[in-house]
Amino acid sequence: MIYQWKSGARIGIDAQIAGEELERIRIRNNGRLESEMVIEAARDEQNPLHSEFQWNDAAAANAYRIEQARYLIRSIEAVVDHNESKPIRAFVSVVRDEDRSYTSVSHAMADPELRRQVLLGALRELEAWRDRYAELVELANVFVAIDEARAAK
Repeated sequence: MIYQWKSGARIGIDAQIAGEELERIRIRNNGRLESEMVIEAARDEQNPLHSEFQWNDAAAANAYRIEQARYLIRSIEAVVDHNESKPIRAFVSVVRDEDRSYTSVSHAMADPELRRQVLLGALRELEAWRDRYAELVELANVFVAIDEARAAK
């Protein structure tokens, strides 16, 4: 098996080494691979995954709180029209002056550059979804629509 990181992944070790180690952990655990198993294996300083984890508990706790805040921001929805039953995401991730942050959907949609970023992000998510389910011929019409939307941007 040949392993590689997804585009944009910020991981320091070689993907092949990481993939082989994850597979070794999976096999050792009767075909199951869980986050806790990976962390337990990586505790060993000789394990190739060790350097990818924050082992300083104070720093790790703060990093976890940052992830919790991101989850909170990604999880909140807004009801734009009280007559409309479907809420929308309240905040989206954008880049301004090379700095990534969240902004309200209404603000992003009102700014041409931020709107473009949100649209491109949505198209990337659609393309990733298409790639994940490419073998399902029943979705061919949906795949065509995704390609047409990408060409129209």
